[in-house]
Amino acid sequence: MINQPQQVDRLTGMPIEQALPVQPQAELLQPQSNTLGTALPVFPEKVQNVANSINGSVAQRQNSVTPSFYNANTQTV
Repeated sequence: MINQPQQVDRLTGMPIEQALPVQPQAELLQPQSNTLGTALPVFPEKVQNVANSINGSVAQRQNSVTPSFYNANTQTV
């Protein structure tokens, strides 16, 4: 063991314990904003309204499916 110079506390005259060197730690990534409840919409409301006027709203698109499609899946033999 190599003798290293130690710092001495002037008040007590006792050697001061040297702290171990701290190893650098990896940065933790911030949680995604959608899991924190702070996510913003991708498109502004004005753009969403224009898209709804062109393509129709979700309810309009779902209602545009023909009833025969639903009947074809629910027929029993």
